[in-house]
Amino acid sequence: MTIKGFLRSLGFTALLAPAWSQGAGLDTGEAFSDPLNSGGTGPEMVVIPGGLFVLGGGQPGQHDLGLVKIQYRIAFSAREITVGQYRQFLTATRSGELSGYPEGNDDLPAAAISWDEAEAYVTWLSRETGHHYRLPSASEWEYAARAGTSTLYHWGDEVGKNRANCLTCNTRFDGQLAPAGSFPANPWGLYDMHGNVWEWTKDCIDPNTAPPANGMPKLFGNCDSRELRGGTARSDDWSIRAGARAIALRKEQKSDDGYREEMDVSQQDN
Repeated sequence: MTIKGFLRSLGFTALLAPAWSQGAGLDTGEAFSDPLNSGGTGPEMVVIPGGLFVLGGGQPGQHDLGLVKIQYRIAFSAREITVGQYRQFLTATRSGELSGYPEGNDDLPAAAISWDEAEAYVTWLSRETGHHYRLPSASEWEYAARAGTSTLYHWGDEVGKNRANCLTCNTRFDGQLAPAGSFPANPWGLYDMHGNVWEWTKDCIDPNTAPPANGMPKLFGNCDSRELRGGTARSDDWSIRAGARAIALRKEQKSDDGYREEMDVSQQDN
């Protein structure tokens, strides 16, 4: 089955169970991996707290896109989805794309992934676990990347050395992808939120309106294109700051585009 065929099949899926998982009852910062019906476990997830932040950085009242309130708990993938994890998905869904998917490099982030393919992955993961996995909104992504900070990067306003993977980040990778988790995590335990690959978000593109103030995705405007965050191994340091963003057609498979997912955590776990 191709990814396109898998997407067509989604209209016949059963309703998902409530979002109870190994993440239920865990404290903020704790990690878990949900078991998969087809065997093995899903990506490592980290529970992050609810809170508020200024989209674009700074303090309320400065020149920014406004205050966003995340009044719920979510779990974020600790790392970008890897080549090995994406191959696991292709194998489990008997995708026709498996035969052409490269062997090896299982710890590198999956790249050249379209938004539609990332959506297919999170829908499959939801079916495999019975819990609601999804792509993050652009606001949720930035909130998770900042991890309570308001600086350009979670470690400060200077890119420094060996903090992230980009062309001007002073690393040994020289524009090449780094294995997921190669650099220090942010204060909430999330790796590679700056650099390595652009990460798809749920948001459509509408330059005339601000994102919802409650952290939810912008699902209006041009939805043939979607917003990406994080920058890449081939970006300069300005393009990997927490507030940086890019736009791409949802069906495009650009070599620098990957993703990570999030999972809704039951409010009863607060």
